[in-house]
Amino acid sequence: MSNYFKISDKNHFSQKRDRESLDLMPDDLATKVKDEKRLPLWRKLGYAMGSMPYAMCNTVIGFYFTYFLLEAALMDATYVLVIILLGRVWDAISDPLCGYFCSRTKTRFGQFRPWLLISAVPAALVYFGLWFVPNFSSSALTFIYYLIMYLLFQTMLTCVHVPYTALTMHMSYSQKEIDSVTFYRVAFETIATLLGVTVYTISYAIFAHESSEDCTGTKTKDSNLVKAFRYHALFMSVLIVIMILTTFFTVKEQKEMTDKKTKISLREAMKETWCFKPYRELFCIELFSWLAVQFGQGNLAFYIQYNLDLGNELPYFVFYLMVVNIIVLPLWQLTLQKFGKKTAFHVAAWFLLPSYLSFLFIDYYPHLIWIVGFIQGSGASAIYMLPWSMIPDVVDYASLHSGIRREELYYSFFVFGNKFSSGITLGLSTGIYKLANYNQLSCEQPWTATLLFKLLVSTPTVLFILVTLVFLWRYPITEMKRIEIKEKILSLRKGIKIQSEQVYQSVEPVILKIKEIK
Repeated sequence: MSNYFKISDKNHFSQKRDRESLDLMPDDLATKVKDEKRLPLWRKLGYAMGSMPYAMCNTVIGFYFTYFLLEAALMDATYVLVIILLGRVWDAISDPLCGYFCSRTKTRFGQFRPWLLISAVPAALVYFGLWFVPNFSSSALTFIYYLIMYLLFQTMLTCVHVPYTALTMHMSYSQKEIDSVTFYRVAFETIATLLGVTVYTISYAIFAHESSEDCTGTKTKDSNLVKAFRYHALFMSVLIVIMILTTFFTVKEQKEMTDKKTKISLREAMKETWCFKPYRELFCIELFSWLAVQFGQGNLAFYIQYNLDLGNELPYFVFYLMVVNIIVLPLWQLTLQKFGKKTAFHVAAWFLLPSYLSFLFIDYYPHLIWIVGFIQGSGASAIYMLPWSMIPDVVDYASLHSGIRREELYYSFFVFGNKFSSGITLGLSTGIYKLANYNQLSCEQPWTATLLFKLLVSTPTVLFILVTLVFLWRYPITEMKRIEIKEKILSLRKGIKIQSEQVYQSVEPVILKIKEIK
């Protein structure tokens, strides 16, 4: 009963990892094989709920955080730049570290679920603190407060999202079910982007709708705008706790196909992931595509307020973008299924290019922003969904090469790329604001600042999309290759099932004998 058996397929596993391949106890494996069945819908929905806090928070931060610090808290642009850049430096450290510690976590609740339980309440508290405006007399104290809150927020977001995304591969042994879970997760994330901006839009409509019309000359702290941000954060914090705990209590974390996972150092973990070409290419696709989207989103508030003079319509326009994002998501799913993931990504990228270019001209016709917004929201929907639907293919492909699954490492770097893109855009944009003579205390901005807002929502986004297309062309997993990978994984799992049943049958008389003795 205590003996282990080893399954090795040299057609799929390299010799380097032969010694690590599929080390399982017979009775455990027999149980797991019987577990290969469809996941109930309620479990998929419960898991998908856990994706919503990350999407809600990142969407609101992407659209409003720089705007909040400059226009509501009235912080100097230099302070804002330092806060965002230091936060991203810490983020660069925390994401891979969290993935590494997840790989070494073993509890009775599983490998990833305990992280959700521990992080839920702290994440909610920190998010509320991030949008609170303290009444400090010193600007230095205000800077220190927001720096601490931002660093804590990045830490909590990492401790939730890295284990959560890695948990996708532990929901089921069926690849079809994993793909289904991924779709539900992406769909709920898309809904969460709408929910996040809806919460702020409602708060803005209640407290601050007419605020910008009263501004003449020099600004003072707008108590109504501050209140709108504060109450949105309070409600979002409650949702964060509910959603994360829902996932913890509804998800059943399956053990791996490999009970014994060889522990490796952080340096070896980074080497294993970054030396795999498909992962490098996909990481760059995700990074540059999100740099494009985040540059557009991060500077959109200033462009609408100062270039189009539609400041009071800003929350409603952001809400409109998110609605479009959700409406077109099923269309992208159909495109993906019919033409493949790589082709769908190509279509989305070329879809976004003209919408970003048009920002150079529509300030002469401000209300055309609603038409451009429809095109932009449609393309951004695919940019958000497709990289996350492509990474399970890369993880499967990597497991065929190495003989062992380390999805927590691949997902942790992927999460880092997603957050790093938003940090770079917010940080660089804020730094350039200062050079363009932007003054957060002034109701009117100089022409240099308005020109900068126009350039930031158009030029960098187009360049990043073009770079994305280069890496997409280099990405090796075509639709034919993806099908081949799935077939190899399926045949490998069938081989495991046959051998496990044979072993279980051989030890079954011994099990019955032990039960009789007991």
